[in-house]
Amino acid sequence: SALPQVAPLAWKTGTSYGYRDAWAIGLNARYVIGIWTGRPDGTPVAGQFGFASAVPLLNQVNNMLQSRTMVDEARLPRDPRPASVGRGVICWPGGQSLPEGSENCRRRLPTWLLEGSDPPTLLLPEQEGIRGIRFPVWLDKEGKRVAADCPDATEKVLDVWPLPLEPWLPAAEKRAARLPARSAICPPLDNHNAAPLMLSGVREGAVIKRLPGEKNITLNVSTSGGEGQRWWFLNGEPLDGHQKNYSLQLYLPGKYQLIVLDETGQTATVNFELDR
Repeated sequence: SALPQVAPLAWKTGTSYGYRDAWAIGLNARYVIGIWTGRPDGTPVAGQFGFASAVPLLNQVNNMLQSRTMVDEARLPRDPRPASVGRGVICWPGGQSLPEGSENCRRRLPTWLLEGSDPPTLLLPEQEGIRGIRFPVWLDKEGKRVAADCPDATEKVLDVWPLPLEPWLPAAEKRAARLPARSAICPPLDNHNAAPLMLSGVREGAVIKRLPGEKNITLNVSTSGGEGQRWWFLNGEPLDGHQKNYSLQLYLPGKYQLIVLDETGQTATVNFELDR
């Protein structure tokens, strides 16, 4: 059977600082459409933003192009589905098919498979520690984690979400919640009793002021405790580097949230404000 021919217009809007530019980019089965509205001299237009100013024009252009296509009897692309491509269902975070009820299937999603192959989730080298997202653990009869050489220990593999997602996961999906409790009788030889991750260099709720004549602020922050590499996020955006200490260059006034994450899934967060 052929792939579905339903080809809705997918679009994304944007608005520049101060309402100077409003744009929308649309994509249908045949065309990429770009709309920009604004003033040539860059002066602001109060109340102008992408959805209100650019999207109506985008829809008009899209309708004109689709009408012309129909008049010209040019049909939408119809690509036959290769015999090697079939529908399947995979589980996240592992990216592979798992039986119903598997605790490693945190989300079940439909997908297309090539020759029935469902390769595991590909992680970039800078995304993860050496063990990746698969945690081999050994459990005792009570379901607690033990060392591999403990009596009656059975091996189990847990799939966890990639570390950079930890700040946004619900509590039940974080690594600390997914990993079973440690046994006090025959504890595992791992790092999950690491010291708590601490962030210092700026206080929670601090309001930072520039010195007279300063255009930017250099904020030096550091971590203690935790294990392994660090991942840094400023207002939800990842920062370069995995070092334990970080120097932030701040220019724009406003509220900021800084999050640091370590290899064991611990996070530390601080909220502060840069004054005008």
